[in-house]
Amino acid sequence: MTNAKLMGRKRLSSHFSAGDLLFLFFSIFCLCLILRNSELAISSIHRGLLLCARTVIPSLFPFMVLSEWMINGGIERFFPKKLLLLGEKLLGFSPSAFCAILLGAVCGFPVGAKCLCLAYRKGSISKRELERGLALASNPSSAFLISAVGVSLWGSRRFGTVLYATVLASSLLYGLFSWRFQKKREPKRTFTTSPDVPPQNVRGVRLFTDSVFSATASMLLVCAYILFFSALMGCLGMLVTHLGASTAVGTGLFCIFELSGGISAAAGLQDPMLAAWLTAFAAGWSGISVHCQILSVCDSVCKKEALSYRAYLFGKLAQGLLCSLLFGLIFWLFPQILLPDGSQNTGIPW
Repeated sequence: MTNAKLMGRKRLSSHFSAGDLLFLFFSIFCLCLILRNSELAISSIHRGLLLCARTVIPSLFPFMVLSEWMINGGIERFFPKKLLLLGEKLLGFSPSAFCAILLGAVCGFPVGAKCLCLAYRKGSISKRELERGLALASNPSSAFLISAVGVSLWGSRRFGTVLYATVLASSLLYGLFSWRFQKKREPKRTFTTSPDVPPQNVRGVRLFTDSVFSATASMLLVCAYILFFSALMGCLGMLVTHLGASTAVGTGLFCIFELSGGISAAAGLQDPMLAAWLTAFAAGWSGISVHCQILSVCDSVCKKEALSYRAYLFGKLAQGLLCSLLFGLIFWLFPQILLPDGSQNTGIPW
Protein backbone atom coordinates (compact mmCIF):
# COMPACT_ATOMS: atom_id res chain seq x y z
CA MET A 1 0.00 0.00 0.00
CA THR A 2 1.43 3.38 -0.97
CA ASN A 3 2.21 6.15 1.50
CA ALA A 4 -0.47 8.33 -0.10
CA LYS A 5 -3.18 5.73 0.65
CA LEU A 6 -1.93 5.31 4.22
CA MET A 7 -1.98 9.05 4.76
CA GLY A 8 -5.48 9.23 3.29
CA ARG A 9 -6.78 6.54 5.66
CA LYS A 10 -5.17 8.23 8.66
CA ARG A 11 -6.67 11.57 7.67
CA LEU A 12 -10.11 9.96 7.24
CA SER A 13 -9.91 8.14 10.59
CA SER A 14 -8.87 11.35 12.35
CA HIS A 15 -12.00 13.13 11.14
CA PHE A 16 -14.59 10.31 11.24
CA SER A 17 -15.04 7.49 13.72
CA ALA A 18 -16.41 4.06 12.81
CA GLY A 19 -19.78 5.12 14.21
CA ASP A 20 -19.80 8.25 12.03
CA LEU A 21 -19.09 6.22 8.90
CA LEU A 22 -21.77 3.66 9.78
CA PHE A 23 -24.30 6.44 10.37
CA LEU A 24 -23.33 8.09 7.06
CA PHE A 25 -23.81 4.81 5.17
CA PHE A 26 -27.17 4.16 6.83
CA SER A 27 -28.35 7.72 6.09
CA ILE A 28 -27.43 7.44 2.41
CA PHE A 29 -29.12 4.03 2.22
CA CYS A 30 -32.33 5.40 3.77
CA LEU A 31 -32.29 8.43 1.47
CA CYS A 32 -31.86 6.31 -1.68
CA LEU A 33 -34.48 3.83 -0.53
CA ILE A 34 -37.12 6.52 0.11
CA LEU A 35 -36.31 8.46 -3.09
CA ARG A 36 -36.54 5.27 -5.14
CA ASN A 37 -39.97 4.47 -3.65
CA SER A 38 -41.39 7.93 -3.01
CA GLU A 39 -45.02 6.96 -3.63
CA LEU A 40 -44.78 4.06 -1.20
CA ALA A 41 -43.11 6.34 1.35
CA ILE A 42 -45.94 8.89 1.03
CA SER A 43 -48.64 6.25 1.50
CA SER A 44 -46.75 4.87 4.52
CA ILE A 45 -46.60 8.37 6.04
CA HIS A 46 -50.37 8.64 5.55
CA ARG A 47 -50.78 5.45 7.58
CA GLY A 48 -48.42 6.88 10.19
CA LEU A 49 -50.52 10.04 10.43
CA LEU A 50 -53.65 7.95 10.96
CA LEU A 51 -51.83 5.96 13.65
CA CYS A 52 -50.84 9.19 15.42
CA ALA A 53 -54.32 10.73 15.16
CA ARG A 54 -56.34 7.65 16.07
CA THR A 55 -54.16 5.85 18.59
CA VAL A 56 -50.93 7.51 19.72
CA ILE A 57 -52.08 11.04 20.60
CA PRO A 58 -55.41 10.10 22.29
CA SER A 59 -53.83 7.33 24.36
CA LEU A 60 -50.52 9.02 25.22
CA PHE A 61 -50.94 12.80 25.45
CA PRO A 62 -53.17 12.92 28.58
CA PHE A 63 -50.75 10.60 30.40
CA MET A 64 -47.79 12.79 29.43
CA VAL A 65 -49.48 15.93 30.78
CA LEU A 66 -50.64 14.31 34.03
CA SER A 67 -47.39 12.48 34.73
CA GLU A 68 -45.30 15.62 34.23
CA TRP A 69 -47.74 17.57 36.38
CA MET A 70 -47.45 14.99 39.16
CA ILE A 71 -43.65 14.75 39.03
CA ASN A 72 -43.22 18.54 39.09
CA GLY A 73 -45.69 18.74 41.97
CA GLY A 74 -43.83 16.16 44.06
CA ILE A 75 -45.96 13.05 43.55
CA GLU A 76 -43.48 10.92 45.52
CA ARG A 77 -44.81 12.57 48.69
CA PHE A 78 -48.05 10.60 48.29
CA PHE A 79 -46.54 7.15 47.70
CA PRO A 80 -46.37 4.75 50.67
CA LYS A 81 -42.95 4.87 52.31
CA LYS A 82 -42.76 1.07 52.40
CA LEU A 83 -43.15 0.95 48.63
CA LEU A 84 -40.38 3.50 48.16
CA LEU A 85 -38.11 1.57 50.53
CA LEU A 86 -38.80 -1.57 48.49
CA GLY A 87 -37.56 0.24 45.38
CA GLU A 88 -34.42 1.26 47.27
CA LYS A 89 -33.61 -2.22 48.60
CA LEU A 90 -34.40 -4.21 45.46
CA LEU A 91 -33.34 -1.84 42.69
CA GLY A 92 -31.24 0.84 44.39
CA PHE A 93 -33.33 3.80 43.24
CA SER A 94 -34.23 6.93 45.17
CA PRO A 95 -37.94 7.67 45.80
CA SER A 96 -38.22 10.08 42.86
CA ALA A 97 -36.59 7.64 40.44
CA PHE A 98 -38.74 4.74 41.60
CA CYS A 99 -41.92 6.83 41.23
CA ALA A 100 -40.93 7.62 37.64
CA ILE A 101 -40.36 3.92 36.95
CA LEU A 102 -43.80 3.05 38.37
CA LEU A 103 -45.44 5.73 36.21
CA GLY A 104 -43.61 4.36 33.18
CA ALA A 105 -44.87 0.85 33.94
CA VAL A 106 -48.48 2.07 33.94
CA CYS A 107 -48.46 4.81 31.28
CA GLY A 108 -45.79 3.44 28.91
CA PHE A 109 -43.07 5.28 27.05
CA PRO A 110 -41.96 8.00 26.88
CA VAL A 111 -43.75 8.98 30.11
CA GLY A 112 -41.39 7.12 32.45
CA ALA A 113 -38.25 8.35 30.71
CA LYS A 114 -39.43 11.95 30.74
CA CYS A 115 -40.36 11.74 34.41
CA LEU A 116 -36.86 10.48 35.19
CA CYS A 117 -35.34 13.39 33.26
CA LEU A 118 -37.59 15.86 35.08
CA ALA A 119 -36.54 14.39 38.44
CA TYR A 120 -32.89 14.69 37.41
CA ARG A 121 -33.37 18.29 36.31
CA LYS A 122 -34.92 19.05 39.72
CA GLY A 123 -31.90 17.47 41.44
CA SER A 124 -33.94 14.63 42.99
CA ILE A 125 -31.90 11.83 41.37
CA SER A 126 -28.31 11.38 40.25
CA LYS A 127 -27.06 11.16 36.70
CA ARG A 128 -26.15 7.50 37.16
CA GLU A 129 -29.66 6.75 38.40
CA LEU A 130 -31.11 8.43 35.32
CA GLU A 131 -28.92 6.46 32.90
CA ARG A 132 -29.56 3.15 34.67
CA GLY A 133 -33.28 3.73 35.15
CA LEU A 134 -34.15 4.66 31.56
CA ALA A 135 -34.37 1.03 30.45
CA LEU A 136 -36.64 0.10 33.37
CA ALA A 137 -38.94 3.11 32.89
CA SER A 138 -39.38 2.69 29.11
CA ASN A 139 -41.85 -0.13 28.47
CA PRO A 140 -45.07 -0.40 26.41
CA SER A 141 -48.19 0.62 28.28
CA SER A 142 -50.76 -1.81 29.61
CA ALA A 143 -53.41 -0.39 27.25
CA PHE A 144 -51.23 -1.06 24.19
CA LEU A 145 -50.21 -4.61 25.12
CA ILE A 146 -53.54 -5.80 26.50
CA SER A 147 -55.96 -4.08 24.13
CA ALA A 148 -54.07 -3.36 20.90
CA VAL A 149 -51.88 -6.48 20.88
CA GLY A 150 -53.87 -9.00 22.90
CA VAL A 151 -57.45 -8.21 21.86
CA SER A 152 -57.00 -6.68 18.39
CA LEU A 153 -54.16 -8.81 16.97
CA TRP A 154 -54.41 -12.10 18.88
CA GLY A 155 -58.09 -12.04 19.82
CA SER A 156 -57.24 -12.78 23.45
CA ARG A 157 -57.15 -10.42 26.41
CA ARG A 158 -55.48 -13.26 28.29
CA PHE A 159 -52.60 -13.19 25.80
CA GLY A 160 -52.12 -9.43 26.21
CA THR A 161 -52.28 -9.63 30.00
CA VAL A 162 -49.62 -12.34 30.14
CA LEU A 163 -47.48 -10.39 27.68
CA TYR A 164 -47.72 -7.23 29.80
CA ALA A 165 -46.85 -9.15 32.97
CA THR A 166 -43.88 -10.77 31.19
CA VAL A 167 -42.56 -7.39 30.02
CA LEU A 168 -42.72 -6.03 33.57
CA ALA A 169 -41.11 -9.21 34.96
CA SER A 170 -38.21 -9.01 32.50
CA SER A 171 -37.72 -5.34 33.37
CA LEU A 172 -37.69 -6.18 37.09
CA LEU A 173 -35.21 -9.04 36.60
CA TYR A 174 -32.88 -6.80 34.63
CA GLY A 175 -33.16 -4.15 37.35
CA LEU A 176 -32.26 -6.70 40.04
CA PHE A 177 -29.24 -8.03 38.16
CA SER A 178 -27.98 -4.59 37.14
CA TRP A 179 -28.21 -3.32 40.73
CA ARG A 180 -26.36 -6.39 42.04
CA PHE A 181 -23.56 -5.58 39.64
CA GLN A 182 -23.71 -1.81 40.15
CA LYS A 183 -23.71 -1.66 43.94
CA LYS A 184 -20.39 -3.50 44.13
CA ARG A 185 -18.80 -0.45 42.53
CA GLU A 186 -20.75 2.20 44.47
CA PRO A 187 -20.68 3.22 48.13
CA LYS A 188 -23.85 2.50 50.07
CA ARG A 189 -26.33 5.36 49.85
CA THR A 190 -29.22 6.33 52.09
CA PHE A 191 -32.28 7.80 50.43
CA THR A 192 -34.85 10.02 52.08
CA THR A 193 -38.30 10.91 50.88
CA SER A 194 -38.89 14.31 49.36
CA PRO A 195 -40.02 17.21 51.56
CA ASP A 196 -43.70 17.60 52.33
CA VAL A 197 -44.07 20.71 50.19
CA PRO A 198 -43.94 20.88 46.39
CA PRO A 199 -41.26 22.97 44.63
CA GLN A 200 -41.64 26.68 45.31
CA ASN A 201 -40.52 27.97 41.93
CA VAL A 202 -43.61 26.78 40.03
CA ARG A 203 -47.00 26.43 41.73
CA GLY A 204 -50.71 26.33 41.00
CA VAL A 205 -52.02 26.98 37.49
CA ARG A 206 -48.51 27.68 36.18
CA LEU A 207 -47.54 24.12 37.06
CA PHE A 208 -50.37 22.79 34.86
CA THR A 209 -49.77 25.12 31.91
CA ASP A 210 -46.04 24.37 31.87
CA SER A 211 -46.85 20.64 31.90
CA VAL A 212 -49.19 20.99 28.90
CA PHE A 213 -46.61 23.03 26.97
CA SER A 214 -43.79 20.56 27.66
CA ALA A 215 -45.97 17.51 26.91
CA THR A 216 -46.99 19.04 23.56
CA ALA A 217 -43.35 19.44 22.51
CA SER A 218 -42.61 15.84 23.49
CA MET A 219 -45.71 14.62 21.66
CA LEU A 220 -44.53 16.31 18.44
CA LEU A 221 -41.17 14.53 18.75
CA VAL A 222 -42.89 11.17 19.20
CA CYS A 223 -45.13 11.68 16.17
CA ALA A 224 -42.19 12.85 14.03
CA TYR A 225 -40.31 9.61 14.65
CA ILE A 226 -43.44 7.55 13.97
CA LEU A 227 -43.87 9.25 10.58
CA PHE A 228 -40.22 8.81 9.57
CA PHE A 229 -40.05 5.15 10.53
CA SER A 230 -43.41 4.50 8.87
CA ALA A 231 -41.93 5.69 5.57
CA LEU A 232 -38.67 3.80 6.14
CA MET A 233 -40.29 0.50 7.10
CA GLY A 234 -42.76 0.69 4.20
CA CYS A 235 -39.87 0.98 1.73
CA LEU A 236 -37.75 -1.56 3.57
CA GLY A 237 -40.58 -4.08 3.55
CA MET A 238 -40.84 -3.79 -0.24
CA LEU A 239 -37.05 -4.28 -0.52
CA VAL A 240 -37.15 -7.42 1.65
CA THR A 241 -39.96 -8.84 -0.48
CA HIS A 242 -38.06 -8.00 -3.68
CA LEU A 243 -34.93 -9.79 -2.42
CA GLY A 244 -36.96 -12.94 -1.76
CA ALA A 245 -36.21 -13.13 1.97
CA SER A 246 -38.38 -15.38 4.11
CA THR A 247 -41.32 -13.97 6.01
CA ALA A 248 -39.67 -14.76 9.33
CA VAL A 249 -36.55 -12.77 8.39
CA GLY A 250 -38.62 -9.78 7.31
CA THR A 251 -40.68 -9.95 10.50
CA GLY A 252 -37.55 -10.08 12.65
CA LEU A 253 -36.23 -7.01 10.85
CA PHE A 254 -39.50 -5.18 11.49
CA CYS A 255 -39.31 -6.11 15.20
CA ILE A 256 -35.82 -4.60 15.45
CA PHE A 257 -36.81 -1.29 13.89
CA GLU A 258 -40.41 -0.61 14.88
CA LEU A 259 -42.57 -1.88 17.73
CA SER A 260 -46.14 -1.72 16.39
CA GLY A 261 -45.21 -2.77 12.85
CA GLY A 262 -43.05 -5.63 14.13
CA ILE A 263 -45.76 -6.97 16.41
CA SER A 264 -48.36 -6.69 13.64
CA ALA A 265 -46.09 -8.63 11.26
CA ALA A 266 -45.36 -11.27 13.94
CA ALA A 267 -49.06 -11.86 14.56
CA GLY A 268 -49.48 -12.87 10.91
CA LEU A 269 -46.88 -15.66 10.96
CA GLN A 270 -48.01 -19.25 10.42
CA ASP A 271 -45.95 -20.73 13.28
CA PRO A 272 -47.73 -19.64 16.50
CA MET A 273 -44.72 -20.30 18.74
CA LEU A 274 -42.38 -18.23 16.55
CA ALA A 275 -45.04 -15.52 16.34
CA ALA A 276 -45.37 -15.40 20.14
CA TRP A 277 -41.57 -15.38 20.62
CA LEU A 278 -41.05 -12.49 18.19
CA THR A 279 -43.98 -10.59 19.72
CA ALA A 280 -42.41 -10.90 23.17
CA PHE A 281 -38.98 -9.84 21.90
CA ALA A 282 -40.46 -6.80 20.14
CA ALA A 283 -42.35 -5.79 23.31
CA GLY A 284 -39.23 -6.08 25.47
CA TRP A 285 -36.80 -4.53 22.98
CA SER A 286 -39.35 -1.86 21.88
CA GLY A 287 -37.68 -1.01 18.54
CA ILE A 288 -35.18 1.55 17.28
CA SER A 289 -38.01 4.00 16.58
CA VAL A 290 -38.99 4.06 20.25
CA HIS A 291 -35.33 4.34 21.30
CA CYS A 292 -34.96 7.44 19.14
CA GLN A 293 -38.09 8.88 20.75
CA ILE A 294 -36.70 8.25 24.24
CA LEU A 295 -33.31 9.77 23.40
CA SER A 296 -34.90 12.86 21.85
CA VAL A 297 -37.23 13.40 24.81
CA CYS A 298 -34.32 13.03 27.25
CA ASP A 299 -32.14 15.44 25.28
CA SER A 300 -34.96 18.00 25.07
CA VAL A 301 -35.54 17.87 28.84
CA CYS A 302 -31.91 17.66 29.99
CA LYS A 303 -30.78 20.00 27.20
CA LYS A 304 -27.01 20.57 27.41
CA GLU A 305 -26.34 17.69 29.80
CA ALA A 306 -24.22 14.97 28.18
CA LEU A 307 -25.95 11.64 28.91
CA SER A 308 -24.67 8.17 28.10
CA TYR A 309 -27.24 5.81 26.57
CA ARG A 310 -25.15 2.63 26.56
CA ALA A 311 -26.82 1.31 29.70
CA TYR A 312 -30.25 2.03 28.19
CA LEU A 313 -29.57 0.23 24.90
CA PHE A 314 -27.92 -2.74 26.61
CA GLY A 315 -30.78 -2.91 29.09
CA LYS A 316 -33.46 -2.93 26.38
CA LEU A 317 -31.65 -5.67 24.47
CA ALA A 318 -31.38 -7.74 27.66
CA GLN A 319 -35.06 -7.15 28.40
CA GLY A 320 -36.03 -8.22 24.89
CA LEU A 321 -34.16 -11.51 25.24
CA LEU A 322 -35.44 -12.11 28.78
CA CYS A 323 -39.01 -11.35 27.75
CA SER A 324 -38.89 -13.76 24.82
CA LEU A 325 -37.41 -16.54 26.98
CA LEU A 326 -39.99 -16.08 29.74
CA PHE A 327 -42.82 -15.87 27.23
CA GLY A 328 -41.68 -19.05 25.47
CA LEU A 329 -41.48 -20.86 28.82
CA ILE A 330 -44.99 -19.76 29.77
CA PHE A 331 -46.44 -20.98 26.46
CA TRP A 332 -44.61 -24.28 26.77
CA LEU A 333 -46.19 -24.80 30.20
CA PHE A 334 -49.62 -23.29 29.42
CA PRO A 335 -50.24 -23.50 25.64
CA GLN A 336 -53.95 -22.67 26.04
CA ILE A 337 -52.99 -19.02 26.57
CA LEU A 338 -52.70 -18.70 22.80
CA LEU A 339 -56.33 -19.61 22.26
CA PRO A 340 -58.74 -16.78 21.36
CA ASP A 341 -61.20 -15.61 24.02
CA GLY A 342 -64.23 -17.88 24.34
CA SER A 343 -62.53 -20.90 22.72
CA GLN A 344 -62.94 -24.23 24.52
CA ASN A 345 -60.40 -26.16 22.46
CA THR A 346 -57.27 -27.01 24.44
CA GLY A 347 -55.35 -28.62 21.64
CA ILE A 348 -52.52 -26.52 20.18
CA PRO A 349 -51.33 -27.44 16.66
CA TRP A 350 -47.66 -27.71 17.56
